[in-house]
Amino acid sequence: MLSIYTSYSCYRCKKEFVLLTEEIESNQGYLACPYCGNRNVKKQRIADSLKECMQERSYKRKNGAVVQK
Repeated sequence: MLSIYTSYSCYRCKKEFVLLTEEIESNQGYLACPYCGNRNVKKQRIADSLKECMQERSYKRKNGAVVQK
């Protein structure tokens, strides 16, 4: 079964973004960072749910401070 979401990370600006897998396949390999336009991105994770895909960089409040999970 083909997963729905794919997570990417940019080498230049270090920001993460998520795209639909079927949209990536329709673009035939042209992929660029939406923040800085750099074409040097790396694939991180493929998942069925968006929450699972972005869970690596999640934060929560603990005693008033923001802490990474």
